[in-house]
Amino acid sequence: MNIFDILYSRKSVRSYTGKSPSEEQLQEILKAAWASPVARARFSDMHLTVIKDQRILHAIEENMSRVVGEEVHPLYGAPVLILVSVRPAQKEVANNEYSSAAMIVHNMALAATAMGLGSCDIWGSIQAANGQADIVDMYKIPKDFVACCGIVIGETDETFPMRDIPKEKISTDYIG
Repeated sequence: MNIFDILYSRKSVRSYTGKSPSEEQLQEILKAAWASPVARARFSDMHLTVIKDQRILHAIEENMSRVVGEEVHPLYGAPVLILVSVRPAQKEVANNEYSSAAMIVHNMALAATAMGLGSCDIWGSIQAANGQADIVDMYKIPKDFVACCGIVIGETDETFPMRDIPKEKISTDYIG
């Protein structure tokens, strides 16, 4: 698969078999994360946490169900969540720090797609869990770091056909 095949077949997967990626696949996905661009090369201010503990995954989903007032499963039954955390340069997480986290997640999504694994970016559930000290404590992230987002990964029965990408799906201006 070349890079364009991966780009045009990548999609958010919301159904998983429950089977985890192999250790080799997981290491390749993490290598893709480590290859990501990070604003101002602040790699030491980024942190990844690989979560396979079902107790933690359940706590995240249970918390989100409380937040929205009904039972939801925002991790879609995926067996692995990779959390991306940042040590903010200022009091709050800045746009460039969120952007770096997003680039890391996207690199992992592309790597997962290349291996035929399902993946889905996770934002809202992570933000909601940040307000719950008991959940944040379970992450065991370094002091002064804040969980920004994550990605769920696992085996899926879904396939990854090439998508037709409509020209200018995103409004585009040409100047000059």
